[in-house]
Amino acid sequence: MSVDPPIVRFDRPGHRLHEINARLQAAGPAVPVDLLDGVKAWSVTRYDVLRSLTEDERVSRDAQRHWPAFSSVPATWPLHQFLVSPTVLNAYGADHTRLRTAMRGAFSPAHVRELESTLRDRVTALLDTLGTPGSGEVVDVRADYAHVVAAGTICDLFGVPPGMREETRAVVRAFTEPSPDADPAAVAHRTLTFLGSLLRPGSPDLSLISTLLSSDLTDEERVLALAVTVAGGVPSSTCLITNAVHALLTRPEQLSSVTGGHTSWAAVVEETLRADAPVQHMPLRYAVADIDLGEGVVIKQGEAIIMGFGAGGRDPRVNGPAAADFDAGRGDGTHVAFGHGVHRCIAEPLGRLQAVTALSALFGRFPRLALATPSAELALLPTFVFHSKASLPVVL
Repeated sequence: MSVDPPIVRFDRPGHRLHEINARLQAAGPAVPVDLLDGVKAWSVTRYDVLRSLTEDERVSRDAQRHWPAFSSVPATWPLHQFLVSPTVLNAYGADHTRLRTAMRGAFSPAHVRELESTLRDRVTALLDTLGTPGSGEVVDVRADYAHVVAAGTICDLFGVPPGMREETRAVVRAFTEPSPDADPAAVAHRTLTFLGSLLRPGSPDLSLISTLLSSDLTDEERVLALAVTVAGGVPSSTCLITNAVHALLTRPEQLSSVTGGHTSWAAVVEETLRADAPVQHMPLRYAVADIDLGEGVVIKQGEAIIMGFGAGGRDPRVNGPAAADFDAGRGDGTHVAFGHGVHRCIAEPLGRLQAVTALSALFGRFPRLALATPSAELALLPTFVFHSKASLPVVL
């Protein structure tokens, strides 16, 4: 089985992302695309179709069970290992429920409340190291702030002991933002080996490590649960904070509104999730049976689907003709940035908490923050999944 000839090919740098998404959205409820190296899928970018398919039991995330073309996907394809790993993201039906249930306790409201106090203290200490307000010093918000906040939160979530935090942060950075000359297989092996070393008794009761050790998962499943949390959580939070900073610094009137108390930081985060979501395209899902989407589009059994969750928030059908505009004061923006249905992001409350805390503290400490350059180039990291600025130099 094969998807119709693609009308869009995603490029590695990821330029013109929103332009491409708008083109796909206008073309139909699902549109054939090339995901690099000849891997074909149906792209879904309309809000209502995204919600419908994520609630449809005829849609699976298990490539080995439900995607016949997987056997022909090159091992060098950037997301090959992601699709083959037996994680909660790739599980279907009862297996998905089992894996998700084993992780759920670490993301409970009680644990998120515990993490909040630690998060605030870490952010305050980090801001002390960035520089002096009004000094004119230039720092990279993405590398020196957003990523550090996200990696530290992972340590808190896992319950990493103080003596292992520095090494954990180094492993997390190498895994989530590898250097261009890094060997992906070697990086993955080192990461999984290190994460396995963290899985030992003594972590706080509600931590993810403690939660996993008390579950009936296998050792491999526990390590992969940590790995998938790092792989999704750190880039997502890094991108969300970075994108929000860029949006406000390029829209001074909206920055004035939020610092003046007329718009909340929570509203800024929601609008960033809607208009410039950190996860633009979530791979992959597969049709367990034929699915008729109307408008002459039928996704055949066994065909792959890529969900354009980021594009869903910019759908003019639900957010009006100005859906492409960032407006933190709109108040009613609708999005699916955290996904929808049974695979909705389990860390959603923690992601929002990180962003609100990091943004309010950053602009509170540096009220005259400004872009060091007129604009920052858009990039997709690693390919067409995570969306952010490759760097964001600012003047303190």
